[in-house]
Amino acid sequence: MIRFVPTKKQIEYFIAGSFIIAGMFGVMWIFIAQEPFRMPNGSGWDAVYYERLLRFLAAEDSLGSRIAFPYCARVGTPWILVNVFHNRVGFYGFNLVASGLFSATLLLATHSLWQGSIKGLTAVIAASSFLYFAPIKFANFYPAYMDPPFLLILSFCLVFIIKKNYLLASIICMAGIPFREASFYLLPLLLGFYIKDAQRSNVAWVTSISILMYGYALKELMLFITDCESQSQLITALFWFYRFLSEPAHVLGSLAAISLTLGPLYVVLDKQTFKSIKSDDTLIFSIVASVYSGFLSIVGGSDVTRIFYSFLPFYVPLLIKCFRVSSLTSFVLSCFGWLLTNHMLHKYEQPISEGPNKDISGFFAQFPDYGHPTIALVVLGIWIVLAMSRRLIEPLEGHLE
Repeated sequence: MIRFVPTKKQIEYFIAGSFIIAGMFGVMWIFIAQEPFRMPNGSGWDAVYYERLLRFLAAEDSLGSRIAFPYCARVGTPWILVNVFHNRVGFYGFNLVASGLFSATLLLATHSLWQGSIKGLTAVIAASSFLYFAPIKFANFYPAYMDPPFLLILSFCLVFIIKKNYLLASIICMAGIPFREASFYLLPLLLGFYIKDAQRSNVAWVTSISILMYGYALKELMLFITDCESQSQLITALFWFYRFLSEPAHVLGSLAAISLTLGPLYVVLDKQTFKSIKSDDTLIFSIVASVYSGFLSIVGGSDVTRIFYSFLPFYVPLLIKCFRVSSLTSFVLSCFGWLLTNHMLHKYEQPISEGPNKDISGFFAQFPDYGHPTIALVVLGIWIVLAMSRRLIEPLEGHLE
């Protein structure tokens, strides 16, 4: 009798295949069974403003002061729907196409990073398509939002970040400003690396300052188009940063929100792994970008989960590399952690109230930045338990060839 003993590589392919199939099932389940957002009147929070922008640009309505800042500055998608597609395509169709292009572009852009590794490939597929705010899923629930084209533009930036052409990446990044003003706040990160690579030359400094000025002018132009009154985003940032420093529950919620995307690092990273990645230029950028993106997410508003996810193309190289060098044990546990914390096989729940109230169940409880502190503790607890489990299980890998 011949006994079949799978190799470690075969087990990796089985785990990766099972995880990807599960994630694809979750996406298909969203397409089949997910009800679009129902309140209020199927529009939602930000979407109310974007639909008003659409009507204004189509000359069907006047704005006045009815659109709050900064939503009034995000004219990118409404302008395209009116002037390119002549209102024959709505937010849902446009965002769905942008979401598919984002997933495909990110996969192609990172090809040199995952380099045929099934574990690296799993990381980029899952991150772009299976997590909570993966737009290919979320657009089916909440069609009118600005993240899909913003993510697509950042994916094009990543192509040139990998080539260490931070100047061109900065110029492309400015194209994201009409969709989300966060693009402007990413420019210092990109230009900082451009100046560093140019050995702090005077030309690099002048070019960088010029790009920042053009970016700021473009940001202000978006406000001029809609006759919108600007507000100080610095005051907003200081408020949310103060809250982060002063409220332990908000700290827990923010860290747990970031872990929904970056959680596998809890499981995979150790001193040896960190040493193997810190010499790569793209990964150095990715590490800095993950910290910078985390800061922008914390000071950017209440929805930390969504904001941090929207910077994914800038820190996904770190995720891919960590998956590539992960042991079989940490790879399995990382996939399992994503599956659990992001509820990958579930539909999005409908909210039962206009705003969060430290919910223990329902829509807002799906996100630790909005739910009861218990939700954040559970999410962080899952990653901590998985990280501890790795140290117990990993020695058993020696029995596999």
